[in-house]
Amino acid sequence: MPLGNATLGGIMSKRHAIACTGTAALMMPALLLGGASTASAGGFGLREQSAYYQGTSFAGNAAGGAGLASMYWNPAAMGFAPGLSVEGNVTYIAPHASIDVIGARSALGTNLGNVGVGDIVDNGTLPTSYISYAWDRWAVGLAVTSPYGLITDAPCNWSGRYYGCYSRIFDMNATTSVAYRVNDWLTLGGGVVINYIDAKLNQAQILTGAPSYLQGSAEVNGDDFGVGFTLGALFTLRPGTTLGIGYRSAVDQNLSGSVTSSLPIGTIAGQAPATAGLNLPDQITASLRSQLDPRWTVLGTVEWTNWSNLQQLVIQPNSAVPSAPSILSLHWQDGWFFSGGLEYQWDPKLTLRAGLAYEISPVTDEYRTPRLPDSNRLWLSGGLTYAWTDNLSIDLAYTHIFGDSGPINLSPLDTANLTRGVLVAEVNNAYVDIVSVGVRYRFDSVPVKTALITK
Repeated sequence: MPLGNATLGGIMSKRHAIACTGTAALMMPALLLGGASTASAGGFGLREQSAYYQGTSFAGNAAGGAGLASMYWNPAAMGFAPGLSVEGNVTYIAPHASIDVIGARSALGTNLGNVGVGDIVDNGTLPTSYISYAWDRWAVGLAVTSPYGLITDAPCNWSGRYYGCYSRIFDMNATTSVAYRVNDWLTLGGGVVINYIDAKLNQAQILTGAPSYLQGSAEVNGDDFGVGFTLGALFTLRPGTTLGIGYRSAVDQNLSGSVTSSLPIGTIAGQAPATAGLNLPDQITASLRSQLDPRWTVLGTVEWTNWSNLQQLVIQPNSAVPSAPSILSLHWQDGWFFSGGLEYQWDPKLTLRAGLAYEISPVTDEYRTPRLPDSNRLWLSGGLTYAWTDNLSIDLAYTHIFGDSGPINLSPLDTANLTRGVLVAEVNNAYVDIVSVGVRYRFDSVPVKTALITK
């Protein structure tokens, strides 16, 4: 239970072979690397779906452009370059956050000391893949992404162990989209989302009737598939200026798995099936992309994520003997993301970009937990695109995220914490470094450029 553009050429058989080969090449990194990901956006969301857009801190990400990944945020923005295009990205995410414990007591009143965690979040690798085919007024596309992910890991002798030792959320998402160009200024799109999520939560557990210095452990794990949809519109306000609005629906995941209790020596003391409902949030992204002159382009994005529908996670054991559910209090608020960026066409082959963003976390000071010690954050990003050939482009990007410090104040005053005791702590030294590489390839020939940019 998881908790937790080009003239169309070639004959049909050749086109079919290329399409199959391109799809396989894009799917492989997702299958090989998709398991290792860690949250770097608000909540346990992952924003790093594209090296191209990461270079602007995702400013302009739903307004189209050269990157196919725009289809993730807005299916109408996948582009109408005739023929087949593919894109693959690999992103390395290196987050850091320490927890300094001020005081902690178990539910039995035992002083747990002030043993903190030097770095509670693990590094991860996130792959994404995109493929699109366009003709006339139509375009179809497939995106294989990981919208969510989390790995936090603390030794189970730290002072906050009853609130969490290990948490992992793995997610894989496939979105099929179709777009139709209604006229010169309006394109509409939509698609179907299939989401798979799997997770594991582990924490220390008090053993009833045992000495206070002995502790067991409790672990919850499982998975589920869910279905959602995506809608979008792309408006061409004037040549070189587009406004994109995209919507990704909520996905209701009905998770099933097991709850396992273990003794100090590692022996399983009990195991039972369990279920939980997890509502993944819907999201609206609005982006603007405007070319000021042949060299400069400005970009901006505002994004809202409905994290406030995630107030608590109720884990219900389904054992022969009825037992009380385990509740994780979240009480999240909506998340907001604001970004602005610039692109500069250095020469016909090289494009430079940079962006700044501010993100408002859904996690509040009152309910921050060591499982997800999230806070507001500032993004600084830079990147480039190098057109290796007319058909092949390489995208590189780097981001540094500055996270705010924040308190942890958890106690049995919240009845969900009756068996977890008291934890007073501070999250410090929160930051993330992100490096992303992307490759984009267009299989059909590209028209010869009629204008040349000179320095």
